[in-house]
Amino acid sequence: MSPSAGPSGRAVRVAVAQHSSGHTPSAAGFTRADLITVMTASPEPGVSIFLPTHLHGREVQQGPIRLANLVREARELLLSAGLRASESDMVLAPASRLVEDDDFWQHQNHGLAVFLNASEVRVYRVPLPLSEQVAVGVRFHVRPLLPLLAADGRFQVLTMTAGKVRLFQASRHAMLEQRDAPLPEGLVEEMGPQDYENLVQASPVARPHTGSIDVSSAQVYGDSPAEWAKSRLVEFTRRVAAAVDECSAADPVPLVLVAGSEIAGHFKRLSSLGPLLAGVAKRNPEAMNERQLHKAAYDVIQPLLDADRRDVIARFGVLFATGDARAAAGLQEVVWAAQQGRVDTLLLPVEDPARGHDLLDSDEDIDQDEAPAKGAQRSRWAGQDLLEVAAVETLRHGGRLHLLDEEGSPQPNVGAILRY
Repeated sequence: MSPSAGPSGRAVRVAVAQHSSGHTPSAAGFTRADLITVMTASPEPGVSIFLPTHLHGREVQQGPIRLANLVREARELLLSAGLRASESDMVLAPASRLVEDDDFWQHQNHGLAVFLNASEVRVYRVPLPLSEQVAVGVRFHVRPLLPLLAADGRFQVLTMTAGKVRLFQASRHAMLEQRDAPLPEGLVEEMGPQDYENLVQASPVARPHTGSIDVSSAQVYGDSPAEWAKSRLVEFTRRVAAAVDECSAADPVPLVLVAGSEIAGHFKRLSSLGPLLAGVAKRNPEAMNERQLHKAAYDVIQPLLDADRRDVIARFGVLFATGDARAAAGLQEVVWAAQQGRVDTLLLPVEDPARGHDLLDSDEDIDQDEAPAKGAQRSRWAGQDLLEVAAVETLRHGGRLHLLDEEGSPQPNVGAILRY
């Protein structure tokens, strides 16, 4: 297991285990940084496994059974690709160990993605109900995870009371708590016990020595107990807001706050998130389970996400209808633009099982000045699902991705709004 820098700038336990270690890998969430890491690897061969998982109940027992079946399917694919049985078993050994790890299956989300090759394994728990799937090839397959990285497919949920602060990575489907988020745990843990009487009764010489409580002795001496408690809550909220601002600076996705009215008011005033603070659900998060929390947060953010998607589709439609060069249409044109870092917003169908054709099977209609570069790109992505390539290259260059259902897709249904 090795730590690496995640999108929030903090150390994240990315699930990577060397096969020779014999250790069972744990699982992390899936971010844009993880996408780039996985897709720039050259596993040769790489095994990508996806399956649905469950958080609670008897359904949890289905996870190891599903994975065992998928490992057997992956072994057959590796053998068909020319690997010896011993080589195939070595590649799949970490996944086989997961099948037997009872503790691992007690800590799941709605989906599990496993990427294996001869030297490492990456395991991701994701808030997305994945379908069972195995892919073997010269590169890993990540398309089932793209909904997590779509512009309208990922947000954060911050729940806050004086007693507990939690941060979740969320999609439209579910959410997963980020237990390693560097946030204050609670007011008492952050600022010490609330002991107003001792502070007031202390001598003037002793009062300044109030430990970690960030309230001046003069203020304590003049404030009522209620005012002093409020000042502590305000200072605690300020610290939480500063920590959340720092996390979001490196991973700027919308955030929904679930908190009571008083804390919500303080947070909105003290936070620097600006438009990233998508809204507030004024509820007591401690009285809600995670399903209820997710629904409350998604009810707040859904209108904003839907409006953004409609605006993007409408803008593309106008550009395309008027022949504006900033509207790229068709798989080949979109992939070229994504490779060059020119895609600002990519529009792809969410349900399209067909693989993209190999990039430029011939050099027909290629400008000779561009032919060498395009030939190199053809070699790099040979055999890949080019809808997946377009998405990865767009995200790698800082663009946005929208996955559209058939009803909401523009015509043509693979398009992009270009930066230039």
